[in-house]
Amino acid sequence: MLELLGSIPSPWLAFAGTLFGGVGLKVAEFFFNRGKAKTDIQTELRNELRQDIKDLQERVDELEADIKEWRARAFKAEEEVARKDALIASHGCMTTKP
Repeated sequence: MLELLGSIPSPWLAFAGTLFGGVGLKVAEFFFNRGKAKTDIQTELRNELRQDIKDLQERVDELEADIKEWRARAFKAEEEVARKDALIASHGCMTTKP
């Protein structure tokens, strides 16, 4: 084995060592950073869900404000109808059915 390595020129041995060293480092990084990649994806998904919840809550608040506005309009319309009915009744224009 040593004879085989001794017969290979030094620059080629250096190149092979660099190549295999770099590949080995990348393989080690991959295995060590696998957990970090999963954590990053989970964190990203949680942040996205938090933003979705925030957007939905804002939409709910808008709709509740619309409900209050329409409810006030409905009560105002009912008051106007009741006032007109009372005015008509006070003038004797309404007929009552038995």
